Amino acid sequence: MKTWLRFLLLGWLPALAQAADPPAPAAPAAPKLHIVLVGDSTVNDGGGWGYGFRQFLTEDVVVTNTAQNGRSSKSFRAEGYWDKALAAKGDYYLIQFGHNDQPGKGPGRETDPATTFTENMARYVDEVRTQGGQPILVTSLTRRNFSKTDPKRIESTLTPWAEAVKKLGVAKKVPVIDLHALSIAYCEGIGPERTAGFNFPDQAGKNDTTHLHGEGRVVFARLVVDELRKAVPALAPVLRTEPGAAKLTDIQYGEAGGQKLLLDVGVAAGEGPHPVAILVHGGGWSRGDKFRVPAGDSADITPWFAPLTAAKFTWFSINYRLAPQHRWPEGFTDLQTAIRWVKAHAAEYGGDPARIALFGHSSGGHVVCLAATLIDDSVRVQAVVGYAPVTNHEQDLPVRGGLSMSLQGLLNRPKALTPESLGLLRELSPINHVRPGLPPFLLIHGEKDKTVPLQQSLDFQAKLRADGNVCDLMVIPGAGHAFADWERLDPEYPARMVAWLSEHLRSDGSPAAPIH
Repeated sequence: MKTWLRFLLLGWLPALAQAADPPAPAAPAAPKLHIVLVGDSTVNDGGGWGYGFRQFLTEDVVVTNTAQNGRSSKSFRAEGYWDKALAAKGDYYLIQFGHNDQPGKGPGRETDPATTFTENMARYVDEVRTQGGQPILVTSLTRRNFSKTDPKRIESTLTPWAEAVKKLGVAKKVPVIDLHALSIAYCEGIGPERTAGFNFPDQAGKNDTTHLHGEGRVVFARLVVDELRKAVPALAPVLRTEPGAAKLTDIQYGEAGGQKLLLDVGVAAGEGPHPVAILVHGGGWSRGDKFRVPAGDSADITPWFAPLTAAKFTWFSINYRLAPQHRWPEGFTDLQTAIRWVKAHAAEYGGDPARIALFGHSSGGHVVCLAATLIDDSVRVQAVVGYAPVTNHEQDLPVRGGLSMSLQGLLNRPKALTPESLGLLRELSPINHVRPGLPPFLLIHGEKDKTVPLQQSLDFQAKLRADGNVCDLMVIPGAGHAFADWERLDPEYPARMVAWLSEHLRSDGSPAAPIH
């Protein structure tokens, strides 16, 4: 063999062999730290400090809040909630009871601080340790009732239960966060007037001084976090000094036909009120989810979350009833219920109910556009963003040869077009309900969408503008129907979308600048 050939073989063959080897598998991501919250309504996400607690944690932590309204150290276990909390297999368990252990709560809940309450709390500690977790005890958040004889001082009836927790902490060598003392000191420090801002207005219009409203949920969570940083130094790296964005899951916004209607909330970082987005997934009216869909499914709306969170929107992603189990207009009715619920509750999550935008993709785009054109003050919003929305059900009838499979399932009608079906399709088409005085629309559509043709957005824009409404259209070059791929084709479009929203959801109420 010639010298130069031998040299090439000896030099290149090892390199070729190395190149042929499969790449080493990526190291699996380290599991996130898991914190489980256990307690009553002053701990949960609805009216307790659990809501704000999430905002003080980094993305390296998962929180499971198992706290239940009206439960005591006794009933939480008796009703099976403790078994579910243990099944979560948390690394840390923050446990707070006391409010519903007091006299007057009934034999199923009441405990004696010196005996049964202490015994219950001790069992919680022991069982967390048995399965390898770290228990952390929290004394009860104070009720914000100021003394009539000394208006600058809180009168607390929870002291015996708080003292019992502190003694147990010493006996069991468990970290204790004395939220009872911390919350009393804080409220007394700022006085009755400012403290009243944390009160939760109940259904009777009275001030609820037990549960937390608005910023109170973050204020008292900060007390917990600041003390936790000292009591459990190992947690310090995952505790923020200022509240950031957080996500709350499976909040009930209504009930229909015995089915709970659920949504997730993306809580914006910083002080509000923040603009609000209500997110409605697509999926041909028959599939999809507010958060999780199979990989590659065109109903995936998670690409909305990051830009809205970065722009400090409070967003609500909703589930709604799906066909064919639920026919029209049940899912549409659910959207209207969700809009009314968000208007009533947005402020509780730092959102501004006067600055709401509807987001919808495909069939979700259809229902948000229809909701905005069928104006009803109870569901009126300030902007609409339609991603490849279905706006004219007649437009593709010739191509499909009648009703699509999705519309057949939604409407319970055969494929063959009848005069009755045609009338129903026209009634369901947002383009047929356009009138002056509608909120501004932003339509975003893939240039090569074969599922919902771009022509639908072009026609809808023309109709809206002809009636004096604002409607802007962004076309994503080369894009199809599933928008998870749009940012790759047009990296700047999310920023343009957010800029459009910022222009049309001004906090000062001033009109948007004209777009040329």
